[in-house]
Amino acid sequence: MRLEGDRLKDIIGLIEPIKDPEIGISIVKLRMVESIEEEDGKIKVNVKLTVPGCPLSSTIEKDVKKALKEKGYNDVEVNFGFMSKKELEDIKEVVRKEQIQMPQSIERYEKKSIRRIIAVYSAKGGVGKSTIVKLLAETANSMNYKTGILDCDISGPSITSLFNLKERAYADEDGKITPIIKEGIKIMAVDMLTDVEAIIWRGPLVSSAIKQMYNDTNWGNLDILFLDLPPGTSDAPITVFQSIPVDATVVVTTPQELSNLIGKKTIVVAKSLNIPVIGVIENMSYFVCKHCGGKNEIGNKNTKLDLPILAKLPFFNDLNAEKEESINQLKIAVGKIVNG
Repeated sequence: MRLEGDRLKDIIGLIEPIKDPEIGISIVKLRMVESIEEEDGKIKVNVKLTVPGCPLSSTIEKDVKKALKEKGYNDVEVNFGFMSKKELEDIKEVVRKEQIQMPQSIERYEKKSIRRIIAVYSAKGGVGKSTIVKLLAETANSMNYKTGILDCDISGPSITSLFNLKERAYADEDGKITPIIKEGIKIMAVDMLTDVEAIIWRGPLVSSAIKQMYNDTNWGNLDILFLDLPPGTSDAPITVFQSIPVDATVVVTTPQELSNLIGKKTIVVAKSLNIPVIGVIENMSYFVCKHCGGKNEIGNKNTKLDLPILAKLPFFNDLNAEKEESINQLKIAVGKIVNG
């Protein structure tokens, strides 16, 4: 039930001191609070963001819940939408009066002739994400899907090494980069464009490089483009989710407790940016005994991420021993990824 009258005024009064983290003005004054509802004792605060998929929405959510909890509202839900162009125009006058600069609009690139764009992501490093990208791409290619890979890790690209690529990519007369084709897969990575052994760039340059590689590469017609995202929850993965028309995310994790904990954070990041999460690939899930051929599971199997498990793969060195089973799991995973 939508709140009105004094009760609405009370809650609005509690929320009013909360400021938009980027603009620095009250979310009430910016007309970001669309409505407040109450259902079975739960307060639902519906907020419209100034930027779709704003990465700071979690800050607003935390601040709203804290403000209401301090006054006895323990069951609070914060839901996010985003403002229309007209609504953004309406609040510009408020921003002008406060002499605050509005955050720049995020450039959203076109889908091109690509059927599905899938981000392979983990906020934790060392889970074998690039290896999973390689295996998924090889599997998709073997299933006759036209496949590409964009390595979005600017400071530590791995795809060229995994495919043993030595060639350099070049731009044609129209400024479009021709990706290198290896094993039938179109591949692009920053180390295919430069001889620098280690790239040390700040966030804006990293974001710009990722966008340029996607937008300026002549991908042609693809059934699926895999994006190998760097770990973390900062500029690079957020740039991908906000600028590239990603259809869905596949989360890579390992069975260790820490990995699963960060896996949950990975899911929160993707969902907060309105990117569907298809499921989880658990890498290094087990190893195969050299003597008896038996499987030995690793880590804590009780932790659940509340998502479908697309595949459970052994240590990379044991892939040959488990080749048939691994291929079957990957084929099923690719089928789900391609068909949504």
